[in-house]
Formats: sequence, C-alpha cells, structure tokens
Amino acid sequence: MRRACLTLLLALSLLTLVQTPAQAEGSASPSTFNVEAFRKNFLAGLAGRPNVPALTADSVQVDQAEKAATFGGLDIYAVKGRLVPAEGQSQPFLLFISADGQFHVSDIISLGAGKSIFKDARDKLRAADLKDFGHTILKGAPGKPVLVYVSDPFCPYCRQAFSYLMDRKASFSEFKLAHYPLPSHPGADIACMLMSWALDKDPKKALDFVRFAYTDLPVPKAQDKSPEGLKKAWAQVAGAFLVRFPELKALGKDATAIVAALGESKYAQSVTEDMAKAGSMDITGTPVVFVDNTRVVGFDQERLDELLK
Repeated sequence: MRRACLTLLLALSLLTLVQTPAQAEGSASPSTFNVEAFRKNFLAGLAGRPNVPALTADSVQVDQAEKAATFGGLDIYAVKGRLVPAEGQSQPFLLFISADGQFHVSDIISLGAGKSIFKDARDKLRAADLKDFGHTILKGAPGKPVLVYVSDPFCPYCRQAFSYLMDRKASFSEFKLAHYPLPSHPGADIACMLMSWALDKDPKKALDFVRFAYTDLPVPKAQDKSPEGLKKAWAQVAGAFLVRFPELKALGKDATAIVAALGESKYAQSVTEDMAKAGSMDITGTPVVFVDNTRVVGFDQERLDELLK
C-alpha cells in the first residue's frame, strides 16, 4: 500500500563533495549551468544503488536553474526539477549544484551573517512551490494570509494545531491541506486518501471528512507494523469512515473493499505526490504550517499567534 519514493536525495551522497577553492584552480566555472553534465553525473551517482529503478538521461528533468551564489570562484546554481523513472513515482528535487554540473553543495553557512548563503535563492524557489502545494479545504477572510498545513491526522500535535487553526478562520484567507502520513502511524495513509476522495467527489463535504480525521477518528490499535498489522489498521480506519460517511459505499461495500479500491487509485497517488513535494522542501516531520511564505515547524502557538494577528 505504501509507495516507495526514491528518497533521492536522495541520499545525496550520490554527488561528489564540493572542491575547495585550491582544488578548483585551473577549472574555471562556466557562465551558465551545464544541464547535460548534471544529468550525466546525477545518473552516475545513482548507478548501482539499491532500490533505484532504471533511469536514463531523460529521467532527470530540470525545470529551473538559477545562479544562487559564488563561493571560492565557483558559481553555484539552485536547480529545481524532477527525477522521473520509467515506472514509479516521480521525485521533485531542489539542489545546489556547481555550474559545471559536477558537484552537489548541501549548504554553506556564512558565520558573519549567521545564515546560509543559499537562503534567498532557496526561499524564492520554495515560495513558488507553495502556490501549487496542498489542497484547498476552506476559504476564510479575504486579504488575510494563505495557510498551507502539512500534517498527519494521527500526529497528536497535528490534531492540536488543527483545532487551533479552525478557531481562527478570520485570520486566514485560505486553508490548504498537504498530506504527510508518517510511517509510525499505521492507517494514517488511508485516512489521507479518504480525505482526498471526499475533495474529489463532494468538495462541500471535504471539510467534514477532514474534521472527522483530525478530531473524532480513533487511532488504530495496531499491535505491530507487519503486513497483517497494517491491513488491520487500514480496515479500522476505513470502517470508521464508512460508519460516519455511508456515501463511501460508492467506493466499496465494506472496509476491506474500500482499502482495496484505494490501493492503486488517484487518491493514493495524490497523497504520494504531497509527500514527495514535502520531501523536496526538506519537510521530514509534522506539523509544518506555512503562513504565506513563512514556515512554522511544529505546533508553535506563540509564533502562530504573531503571524495570525
């Protein structure tokens, strides 16, 4: 049931560490980004790694490359794109790569400024990502910030944050939900798929599904995360939704049938895409709340109070 994303990054030991300025002497940085060299080196770094599907140069799709900084005479570009295997889920990426396409630079911190020299470029590209991230569940007050809520319905802090945000509808113009079910919460993925189903089939009831998932849905009592344990958790979640929302019989006659119908559905795909995009934005846990372009990690009520005045 769970999709295996190429966690790219994707173990990014796949690219060589950046050379020091002394090592780079004699190899001038090109004035533009070398896309073909990047593709070649990216694939070479992934070759032979476990669980990596067959890839070709066309699998590495570069959507955008902008100069982010110069360090030690080396131009470094913010490269945004997707790794698209012939089979399986595509994986978005945002990497900082030398102009010649040879080296991945995870980060460079300016001690004097106390921040990454890539911060401005990273923030710019991520702001663009936010426009297409998440699913609109609720409209609030015009002129207020847009919220993107990245969460797991079985995460206790996500449930607290959801309740907090629902009490502040006058403080945001739009509430967008991005699904990020954690592996440690069996059944959360099914709950997310069912919220996606509701948004597709009956948008007016989508908020009812989301409220149920984040307030009343019992957390499954899974004894373990074995295949059998996961099946039980999925069935418990689907069964609870079915009792609350009988219209789900259009998806399956009972909990088992609903789980089976979701397995390879577009709703499962939607959840997987949310998780992949979150991963490309360095999100590894929940909740994360974006208030316009400002990121709040965890349920930081004091910070949210400041941003949602």
